[in-house]
Amino acid sequence: MRFNTARYQWILFVCFAGILHFSGGALHAQQRPLLTEDPRPIPSGALDAEVGFGYDRRSVYTLSGFHGSHVALLPSGLNFGLGNNAEFQMVWTMHDYLRTFDGVWHRDFGDVSLSTKMKIVGESGRMPIISFRPTVVLPNANQVSGLGLNTTRFFASIPVGKTVGRAFVFGNVGFGIMDHPTIAGVQDDVLTYGLAAKVPVGAKLNWVAELSGVNNSKNSPGPGSETRRQLRSGFQFEAAGVRWDAGVMAGLTDLDPTWGFTFGLTKRFTKHP
Repeated sequence: MRFNTARYQWILFVCFAGILHFSGGALHAQQRPLLTEDPRPIPSGALDAEVGFGYDRRSVYTLSGFHGSHVALLPSGLNFGLGNNAEFQMVWTMHDYLRTFDGVWHRDFGDVSLSTKMKIVGESGRMPIISFRPTVVLPNANQVSGLGLNTTRFFASIPVGKTVGRAFVFGNVGFGIMDHPTIAGVQDDVLTYGLAAKVPVGAKLNWVAELSGVNNSKNSPGPGSETRRQLRSGFQFEAAGVRWDAGVMAGLTDLDPTWGFTFGLTKRFTKHP
């Protein structure tokens, strides 16, 4: 079933644009352009708004059999600080485009994911920070476009991190439950993982890098739940009250894009007493 409509996506976009235009606040650097989740929740009462652009060369959609150049237009996110130990996250892509090798463009809205990150143990001494993050992915993109699965997916992960010298090293490990898009009552259980580092290289410049992926032990996994793995590296730069980011990626399996890039911005807004 198709969860959302174009109207729903544009409501999100208008709300997001309104927040960027009418609010003010300080900068916070945390997530983009990485996929591995930073275990540290944002402060209570804070709102982090992010938006960007992405391009992947030779993306593979196994359900439809499409291969081609993928453009993610306005991948966006809203992160809400709920107290000192929790954060609620909404992430979506305003529009996905795929140009297949025969020159045909396919397009659809991106799926919406909802997550809650909860800090279990704070970092202290030799103890790393440990959090728990469940996520549900809602089926906004559909199978007609060739870009969607029309399935609801659930993921849960444990983000862990530790300051090592000037760097912050963090990783995720978890699992996902993914319904088969064409066979009722069948699901795939996958392992998810990521290992990342954030290293200051200047007063307002960070270098970030990661290895992340999904592992499915089945010999014949359902479409969309196959094993995938990629490397990603980039920079975060603070300027004009905004954190700008740019990154490149390289796929490590036959189903991953061969290469890609992303850029975007993140801005933090805080409540004034």
